[in-house]
Amino acid sequence: MYNELKTLKDIPEEDFLTGGSPTCSGCPAEMGLKMALKALGKNTIVVNSSSCMSLLCNYPYTPLKVPWLHSAIENAAATATGIVRALKILNRHSTVICYAGDGATYDIGIGSLSGMAARGDPVLYICYNNATYANTGGQWDTATPFLANTKTTPPGKYSKGNLIPPKNMIKIMGAHGIYAASASPAYPLDYMNKVRKAQAMNAPAYIEYFSPCVPGWGYKESLGVKVAKLATETCFWPLYEIENNKITINYKPTQMRPVKEFLELQDRYRHLTDYDISVIQGLVNSDWKELLGGESCKKT
Repeated sequence: MYNELKTLKDIPEEDFLTGGSPTCSGCPAEMGLKMALKALGKNTIVVNSSSCMSLLCNYPYTPLKVPWLHSAIENAAATATGIVRALKILNRHSTVICYAGDGATYDIGIGSLSGMAARGDPVLYICYNNATYANTGGQWDTATPFLANTKTTPPGKYSKGNLIPPKNMIKIMGAHGIYAASASPAYPLDYMNKVRKAQAMNAPAYIEYFSPCVPGWGYKESLGVKVAKLATETCFWPLYEIENNKITINYKPTQMRPVKEFLELQDRYRHLTDYDISVIQGLVNSDWKELLGGESCKKT
Protein backbone atom coordinates (compact mmCIF):
# COMPACT_ATOMS: atom_id res chain seq x y z
CA MET A 1 0.00 0.00 0.00
CA TYR A 2 1.05 3.60 -0.53
CA ASN A 3 -0.14 7.03 0.52
CA GLU A 4 -2.14 8.22 -2.49
CA LEU A 5 -2.07 11.87 -3.46
CA LYS A 6 -5.66 12.86 -4.20
CA THR A 7 -5.36 16.60 -4.83
CA LEU A 8 -2.57 19.02 -5.66
CA LYS A 9 -2.73 20.20 -2.06
CA ASP A 10 -1.56 16.75 -0.97
CA ILE A 11 1.77 17.10 -2.78
CA PRO A 12 4.59 17.48 -0.23
CA GLU A 13 5.99 20.99 -0.05
CA GLU A 14 9.62 20.03 0.51
CA ASP A 15 11.80 20.04 -2.60
CA PHE A 16 14.82 17.80 -3.02
CA LEU A 17 15.80 19.44 -6.30
CA THR A 18 16.41 23.17 -5.98
CA GLY A 19 16.78 25.90 -8.59
CA GLY A 20 19.97 26.99 -10.28
CA SER A 21 20.70 23.98 -12.45
CA PRO A 22 22.17 24.34 -15.97
CA THR A 23 19.25 22.64 -17.75
CA CYS A 24 17.22 24.42 -20.43
CA SER A 25 14.59 26.89 -19.29
CA GLY A 26 11.26 25.12 -18.89
CA CYS A 27 12.83 21.64 -19.11
CA PRO A 28 10.15 18.98 -18.41
CA ALA A 29 12.84 16.37 -17.70
CA GLU A 30 14.06 18.35 -14.69
CA MET A 31 10.43 18.79 -13.66
CA GLY A 32 10.01 15.02 -13.79
CA LEU A 33 12.88 14.37 -11.38
CA LYS A 34 11.66 17.13 -9.08
CA MET A 35 8.18 15.57 -8.88
CA ALA A 36 9.55 12.05 -8.44
CA LEU A 37 11.67 13.13 -5.48
CA LYS A 38 8.70 14.93 -3.92
CA ALA A 39 6.75 11.67 -4.17
CA LEU A 40 9.58 9.46 -2.90
CA GLY A 41 10.99 11.56 -0.08
CA LYS A 42 14.48 12.23 1.21
CA ASN A 43 15.57 8.62 1.71
CA THR A 44 16.24 8.21 -2.01
CA ILE A 45 19.38 7.58 -4.05
CA VAL A 46 19.45 8.72 -7.68
CA VAL A 47 21.49 6.98 -10.36
CA ASN A 48 21.78 9.10 -13.48
CA SER A 49 23.19 7.69 -16.71
CA SER A 50 24.97 10.04 -19.09
CA SER A 51 22.24 12.25 -20.52
CA CYS A 52 20.88 15.78 -20.31
CA MET A 53 20.17 15.27 -16.61
CA SER A 54 23.76 14.28 -15.87
CA LEU A 55 24.44 18.01 -16.34
CA LEU A 56 22.53 18.70 -13.12
CA CYS A 57 25.50 18.08 -10.86
CA ASN A 58 28.90 19.57 -11.66
CA TYR A 59 31.37 19.11 -8.82
CA PRO A 60 31.38 20.75 -6.35
CA TYR A 61 27.88 22.06 -7.12
CA THR A 62 24.59 20.17 -7.04
CA PRO A 63 20.93 21.23 -6.95
CA LEU A 64 20.00 17.88 -5.36
CA LYS A 65 19.45 17.28 -1.64
CA VAL A 66 19.71 13.51 -2.00
CA PRO A 67 22.66 11.25 -2.92
CA TRP A 68 23.35 11.21 -6.66
CA LEU A 69 25.60 8.96 -8.73
CA HIS A 70 26.55 9.38 -12.36
CA SER A 71 26.97 6.20 -14.39
CA ALA A 72 27.92 5.48 -17.98
CA ILE A 73 25.10 5.69 -20.50
CA GLU A 74 24.76 1.91 -20.79
CA ASN A 75 24.77 0.71 -17.19
CA ALA A 76 22.53 2.78 -14.88
CA ALA A 77 20.40 -0.27 -14.01
CA ALA A 78 23.45 -2.39 -13.20
CA THR A 79 24.87 0.43 -11.08
CA ALA A 80 21.58 0.68 -9.18
CA THR A 81 21.65 -3.08 -8.59
CA GLY A 82 25.07 -2.74 -7.00
CA ILE A 83 23.80 0.00 -4.69
CA VAL A 84 20.77 -2.08 -3.66
CA ARG A 85 22.95 -5.06 -2.79
CA ALA A 86 25.45 -2.94 -0.89
CA LEU A 87 22.60 -1.44 1.16
CA LYS A 88 21.38 -4.96 1.95
CA ILE A 89 24.82 -5.96 3.23
CA LEU A 90 24.89 -2.83 5.40
CA ASN A 91 21.35 -3.58 6.63
CA ARG A 92 20.17 -0.18 5.42
CA HIS A 93 17.21 0.75 3.26
CA SER A 94 16.81 3.54 0.74
CA THR A 95 14.73 3.81 -2.41
CA VAL A 96 17.08 3.51 -5.38
CA ILE A 97 15.98 5.01 -8.68
CA CYS A 98 17.49 5.33 -12.12
CA TYR A 99 16.65 8.50 -14.00
CA ALA A 100 17.71 7.95 -17.59
CA GLY A 101 16.96 9.26 -21.05
CA ASP A 102 15.43 7.28 -23.87
CA GLY A 103 18.72 6.77 -25.72
CA ALA A 104 20.19 5.14 -22.61
CA THR A 105 17.00 3.15 -22.06
CA TYR A 106 15.71 2.09 -25.48
CA ASP A 107 19.08 1.49 -27.11
CA ILE A 108 22.41 1.55 -25.33
CA GLY A 109 21.30 0.39 -21.88
CA ILE A 110 18.42 -1.97 -22.71
CA GLY A 111 20.47 -5.06 -21.77
CA SER A 112 21.31 -3.66 -18.35
CA LEU A 113 17.67 -2.69 -17.77
CA SER A 114 16.37 -6.09 -18.87
CA GLY A 115 18.81 -7.83 -16.54
CA MET A 116 17.68 -5.71 -13.60
CA ALA A 117 14.05 -6.67 -14.23
CA ALA A 118 14.83 -10.35 -14.78
CA ARG A 119 16.79 -10.58 -11.51
CA GLY A 120 13.99 -8.92 -9.56
CA ASP A 121 16.21 -6.14 -8.24
CA PRO A 122 14.08 -3.59 -6.34
CA VAL A 123 14.95 -0.54 -8.42
CA LEU A 124 12.55 2.08 -9.79
CA TYR A 125 13.69 2.90 -13.31
CA ILE A 126 12.27 6.16 -14.70
CA CYS A 127 12.92 6.86 -18.36
CA TYR A 128 12.36 10.47 -19.33
CA ASN A 129 11.53 10.13 -22.99
CA ASN A 130 12.35 13.13 -25.17
CA ALA A 131 12.54 10.88 -28.23
CA THR A 132 16.11 11.67 -29.31
CA TYR A 133 19.70 11.70 -28.10
CA ALA A 134 19.01 15.23 -26.91
CA ASN A 135 22.24 15.73 -24.94
CA THR A 136 24.35 15.27 -28.07
CA GLY A 137 22.31 17.45 -30.40
CA GLY A 138 19.08 15.60 -31.14
CA GLN A 139 19.91 12.47 -33.12
CA TRP A 140 17.47 9.63 -33.93
CA ASP A 141 16.96 6.72 -31.59
CA THR A 142 14.37 3.95 -31.41
CA ALA A 143 12.04 6.17 -29.35
CA THR A 144 11.84 8.79 -32.14
CA PRO A 145 8.28 9.14 -33.53
CA PHE A 146 7.43 8.33 -37.12
CA LEU A 147 8.26 11.14 -39.59
CA ALA A 148 9.91 13.34 -36.93
CA ASN A 149 12.80 15.56 -37.98
CA THR A 150 16.06 14.87 -36.11
CA LYS A 151 19.70 15.70 -36.85
CA THR A 152 20.17 12.24 -38.38
CA THR A 153 16.72 11.93 -40.01
CA PRO A 154 16.31 15.31 -41.70
CA PRO A 155 13.48 15.75 -44.20
CA GLY A 156 14.52 16.44 -47.76
CA LYS A 157 13.96 15.57 -51.37
CA TYR A 158 14.06 11.82 -50.70
CA SER A 159 12.99 11.68 -47.08
CA LYS A 160 10.06 12.66 -44.88
CA GLY A 161 12.05 12.40 -41.65
CA ASN A 162 12.26 9.30 -39.46
CA LEU A 163 10.77 6.31 -41.30
CA ILE A 164 11.12 3.78 -38.45
CA PRO A 165 8.19 3.65 -36.00
CA PRO A 166 9.29 3.69 -32.33
CA LYS A 167 9.21 0.54 -30.24
CA ASN A 168 7.00 0.30 -27.17
CA MET A 169 9.33 0.06 -24.17
CA ILE A 170 6.47 0.14 -21.69
CA LYS A 171 5.04 -3.09 -23.09
CA ILE A 172 8.52 -4.58 -23.43
CA MET A 173 9.14 -3.98 -19.72
CA GLY A 174 5.64 -5.14 -18.84
CA ALA A 175 6.45 -8.38 -20.62
CA HIS A 176 9.21 -8.89 -18.04
CA GLY A 177 6.42 -9.39 -15.51
CA ILE A 178 7.12 -6.14 -13.66
CA TYR A 179 5.08 -3.00 -13.04
CA ALA A 180 5.35 -0.66 -16.03
CA ALA A 181 3.54 2.60 -16.68
CA SER A 182 3.44 5.76 -18.76
CA ALA A 183 3.37 9.23 -17.20
CA SER A 184 3.30 12.89 -18.17
CA PRO A 185 4.23 16.28 -16.69
CA ALA A 186 0.70 17.46 -17.56
CA TYR A 187 -0.80 14.96 -15.09
CA PRO A 188 1.35 15.30 -11.96
CA LEU A 189 -0.91 13.37 -9.58
CA ASP A 190 -1.05 10.40 -11.94
CA TYR A 191 2.74 10.44 -12.27
CA MET A 192 3.55 10.90 -8.59
CA ASN A 193 1.06 8.24 -7.50
CA LYS A 194 2.61 5.79 -9.96
CA VAL A 195 6.01 6.60 -8.48
CA ARG A 196 4.71 5.97 -4.96
CA LYS A 197 2.98 2.78 -6.05
CA ALA A 198 6.20 1.50 -7.58
CA GLN A 199 8.16 2.46 -4.44
CA ALA A 200 5.77 0.50 -2.21
CA MET A 201 6.22 -2.67 -4.27
CA ASN A 202 9.87 -3.11 -3.28
CA ALA A 203 10.40 -4.77 -6.66
CA PRO A 204 11.68 -3.74 -10.09
CA ALA A 205 9.44 -1.17 -11.74
CA TYR A 206 9.55 0.91 -14.90
CA ILE A 207 7.89 4.29 -15.50
CA GLU A 208 8.22 6.13 -18.79
CA TYR A 209 7.75 9.86 -18.43
CA PHE A 210 6.86 11.91 -21.51
CA SER A 211 9.42 14.70 -21.67
CA PRO A 212 9.05 17.38 -24.35
CA CYS A 213 12.37 18.96 -25.35
CA VAL A 214 12.52 22.68 -26.12
CA PRO A 215 15.56 22.69 -28.47
CA GLY A 216 14.97 19.22 -29.91
CA TRP A 217 11.26 19.55 -30.66
CA GLY A 218 11.18 23.25 -31.43
CA TYR A 219 8.39 24.72 -29.32
CA LYS A 220 8.20 27.81 -27.09
CA GLU A 221 9.77 27.12 -23.69
CA SER A 222 6.56 28.12 -21.89
CA LEU A 223 4.52 25.44 -23.69
CA GLY A 224 6.08 22.23 -22.37
CA VAL A 225 3.09 21.20 -20.26
CA LYS A 226 0.64 22.18 -23.02
CA VAL A 227 2.52 20.02 -25.53
CA ALA A 228 2.48 17.12 -23.08
CA LYS A 229 -1.23 17.56 -22.35
CA LEU A 230 -2.08 17.59 -26.06
CA ALA A 231 -0.04 14.41 -26.51
CA THR A 232 -2.43 12.67 -24.10
CA GLU A 233 -5.62 14.40 -25.27
CA THR A 234 -4.86 13.25 -28.84
CA CYS A 235 -3.91 9.76 -27.60
CA PHE A 236 -0.43 10.17 -29.05
CA TRP A 237 0.81 9.48 -25.49
CA PRO A 238 -1.88 7.62 -23.53
CA LEU A 239 -1.63 7.16 -19.79
CA TYR A 240 -1.77 3.52 -18.71
CA GLU A 241 -0.10 0.95 -16.51
CA ILE A 242 0.71 -2.74 -16.74
CA GLU A 243 0.53 -4.85 -13.63
CA ASN A 244 0.60 -8.65 -13.62
CA ASN A 245 0.46 -8.50 -17.42
CA LYS A 246 -2.85 -6.63 -17.35
CA ILE A 247 -3.26 -3.20 -18.91
CA THR A 248 -5.23 -0.46 -17.17
CA ILE A 249 -5.85 2.84 -18.95
CA ASN A 250 -5.61 5.67 -16.41
CA TYR A 251 -7.10 8.44 -18.53
CA LYS A 252 -9.55 8.35 -21.43
CA PRO A 253 -10.21 11.65 -23.16
CA THR A 254 -13.89 12.55 -23.33
CA GLN A 255 -13.30 13.36 -26.98
CA MET A 256 -10.09 12.41 -28.76
CA ARG A 257 -8.56 15.56 -30.25
CA PRO A 258 -6.91 15.56 -33.71
CA VAL A 259 -3.21 14.73 -33.55
CA LYS A 260 -2.58 17.77 -35.76
CA GLU A 261 -3.13 19.98 -32.68
CA PHE A 262 -0.17 18.28 -30.99
CA LEU A 263 2.07 18.22 -34.07
CA GLU A 264 1.59 21.83 -35.16
CA LEU A 265 3.18 23.25 -31.99
CA GLN A 266 6.53 21.66 -32.85
CA ASP A 267 9.13 22.57 -35.46
CA ARG A 268 10.16 18.91 -35.83
CA TYR A 269 6.90 18.32 -37.75
CA ARG A 270 6.87 21.55 -39.79
CA HIS A 271 7.71 19.64 -43.00
CA LEU A 272 4.63 17.42 -42.90
CA THR A 273 1.84 17.64 -45.46
CA ASP A 274 -1.83 17.08 -44.66
CA TYR A 275 -1.45 13.57 -46.04
CA ASP A 276 1.53 12.88 -43.76
CA ILE A 277 -0.50 14.05 -40.78
CA SER A 278 -3.35 11.77 -41.80
CA VAL A 279 -0.93 8.83 -41.82
CA ILE A 280 0.22 9.67 -38.28
CA GLN A 281 -3.42 10.04 -37.23
CA GLY A 282 -4.08 6.55 -38.58
CA LEU A 283 -1.19 5.12 -36.54
CA VAL A 284 -2.40 6.86 -33.39
CA ASN A 285 -5.94 5.57 -33.95
CA SER A 286 -4.65 2.03 -34.42
CA ASP A 287 -2.49 2.12 -31.28
CA TRP A 288 -5.33 3.58 -29.21
CA LYS A 289 -7.76 0.94 -30.46
CA GLU A 290 -5.30 -1.80 -29.50
CA LEU A 291 -4.84 -0.30 -26.05
CA LEU A 292 -8.61 -0.06 -25.54
CA GLY A 293 -8.80 -3.73 -26.43
CA GLY A 294 -7.01 -4.45 -23.17
CA GLU A 295 -4.55 -6.89 -24.69
CA SER A 296 -2.13 -8.64 -22.37
CA CYS A 297 1.43 -7.47 -22.91
CA LYS A 298 2.57 -11.08 -22.70
CA LYS A 299 1.42 -13.58 -25.28
CA THR A 300 0.66 -17.11 -24.01
